[in-house]
Amino acid sequence: MPQQTFDVTGLHCQSCVRAITEALTSLAGVNAVAVDLRADGASAVRIDTQSELTVEQVQAAISEEGDYSVQS
Repeated sequence: MPQQTFDVTGLHCQSCVRAITEALTSLAGVNAVAVDLRADGASAVRIDTQSELTVEQVQAAISEEGDYSVQS
């Protein structure tokens, strides 16, 4: 099971973490999501998946939850 890490900006609190965790967990093939919150910069979002996700897939899932952006 691959693990991918994405840098995501716009997360400021645990509520933000919950929102994107729920959004990403709902994607097909995602087994677990962990977030290292950094309110002053990009947070590291680690995703355990059954198959690789694209930046576009992650961005689409989290953009519906707020003003979050995946850094490429």
